[in-house]
Amino acid sequence: MKTYQKIIREICQELNIEFNLLSKDFIIKLEKDGLVKYIYGYKFPLNDHALGLILDDKYATYEILNDYNLPTIEMIPVFLNYNQEELKNYLKKYQTLIVKANNGTCGTEVYKVNTEAKLFSTVNNLLTKNAPVCLSPFYNVINEYRVIILNNQVKIMYGKIKPTIIGDGKHTIKELLLTFNYNYYSHSKNLENLNFDLKKIPKFQEKIEISYKFNLSNGSIIFEIEDLKLRNELKELALKTVKLLNIKFASVDIIKTIDNKLLILEINSGVMMDNFIKLHKSGSLIAKEVYKTAINNLFVSNS
Repeated sequence: MKTYQKIIREICQELNIEFNLLSKDFIIKLEKDGLVKYIYGYKFPLNDHALGLILDDKYATYEILNDYNLPTIEMIPVFLNYNQEELKNYLKKYQTLIVKANNGTCGTEVYKVNTEAKLFSTVNNLLTKNAPVCLSPFYNVINEYRVIILNNQVKIMYGKIKPTIIGDGKHTIKELLLTFNYNYYSHSKNLENLNFDLKKIPKFQEKIEISYKFNLSNGSIIFEIEDLKLRNELKELALKTVKLLNIKFASVDIIKTIDNKLLILEINSGVMMDNFIKLHKSGSLIAKEVYKTAINNLFVSNS
């Protein structure tokens, strides 16, 4: 049983709620006093169904955010019958683009392209599995932040550091990666596809960016946001967003660009904290408290 499921089971024991796993353990059935609730993966039945579908749709989310004039990354959809000239002009305008599946998660099916050949091959490949595909300009991002909100209250807030190492003239790339994020890079499969000579010893102060992505599932690490002004700005933007969209439980991902703009990257209707639990020394306790409040709300609000 996954750590997440164990946490939910512990919460159910404490709240006297019957816990059962269904659909090959993907669905968690909760029952108390004749009332039944289902958790679908990491999606709790607190947001309404239509809103959940919108948040799972990257372009739909962009349209909603844009409609409210909320600061967000620019995005255009690409369908099967797309106009090649429009894509060429979009690439020409921004030079480098991000191509991603409209319903992708955890940084999967996300690609950076800067040539027409790569753009069209990537788009066409993704369109065989997804429709639409989304295009965005490539932003120079300083950091990415996650704000987890439940019932208009910020429960968790942290920053993400993309996989980057600094050479010391002594240790190999592999050794430096293990120091950066041992939990992730100690697994050989996470090293296999890296386009680096892992035995190479970088020069002193040589900076090597392993990936431009900030996903914790791809090797990034978390950090505490100590800047009070930044914390308040992130909190204000995230709370404003969930209130306008009437979101009860979600995580809001926000980027800070090199020109100090805060832009909403995406909103996750499934609140996954597996990597937070691994990377934060009190992650399990913090996550359990958030999930416990969410589960308690499911039954208290219907009692």
